[in-house]
Amino acid sequence: MIVFDHLTKRYGPLVAVDDLSFSVEPGKVTGFLGPNGAGKTTTLRMATALIRPDAGTVSFDGRPYAAIPQPGRHIGIALEPNAFHPGRTALNHLLMLAPYVGADKKRCEEVLGFVGLGDATGKRVGKFSLGMRGRLNLAAAILGDPEVLLLDEPVNGLDPEGIRWIRQFMRALAESGRTVLTSSHLLSEVQQTVDNVVIIAHGKLVHSGSLATLEAGNVPRTIVSTRQRDALISLAQFHHWRVSAGTEPHSFLIEGPSAGEIGAAAGASHIILDQLASQSSDLEAVFLHLTEGQGGMR
Repeated sequence: MIVFDHLTKRYGPLVAVDDLSFSVEPGKVTGFLGPNGAGKTTTLRMATALIRPDAGTVSFDGRPYAAIPQPGRHIGIALEPNAFHPGRTALNHLLMLAPYVGADKKRCEEVLGFVGLGDATGKRVGKFSLGMRGRLNLAAAILGDPEVLLLDEPVNGLDPEGIRWIRQFMRALAESGRTVLTSSHLLSEVQQTVDNVVIIAHGKLVHSGSLATLEAGNVPRTIVSTRQRDALISLAQFHHWRVSAGTEPHSFLIEGPSAGEIGAAAGASHIILDQLASQSSDLEAVFLHLTEGQGGMR
């Protein structure tokens, strides 16, 4: 279990992470989401003692990262996609890390094969594509066979096959009882993978719970067109619907009620509708609604 407890980080007048609290359960993949600049990477760096928080703590089964002997054997980290010497080969990069996590050459070769770099063990990292660097970063993270994985935007630079592979990789780790926290600025990237979702914006928590809970918050959206603008707005205000201007003349977007409910209410109020159409609303729309108007430091 990872517990983030009232975590705060300031850079002068800028509050990068603001009194952030949430927990990450073992045996599940948790998506750590927020727009670019929301504070995700800053939070993960504080969790792994790369940045000192101004307030609050992060603990792994009750212990801070710095208090864990050989932390790489317990917590795998993939935060820096370019943390490689370009002149080293993939194998040499892992061999350099091996003593810190109790791994040997056989384990290094095994891990490179597992992440799909078995044919590139002797290739210099400077010649790697962004996707290959991402795979090597994951190889380093799992080298010590850790119980916890912290992954910062792991699909960045991967092709569709690589993205499918990383999804299967994270699911397999969680199903084996490990704790996986993966960040992204796009819900659609992790929607098929995660069990739980933590969403932050401007360094603050805006949602924490299961993916099913987030799906339950998927608000119906309906496109309505009418020349009786004032009457429709009055109707929306009476029912406490959220209404905004549509993309076409005389059109509106109403959030909350179903198209049938809007049609019935409009008919009872003698409002003539020229168009009444449900608009598909996916989880990405829910995510954007939760983080609307937010920003900050990534």
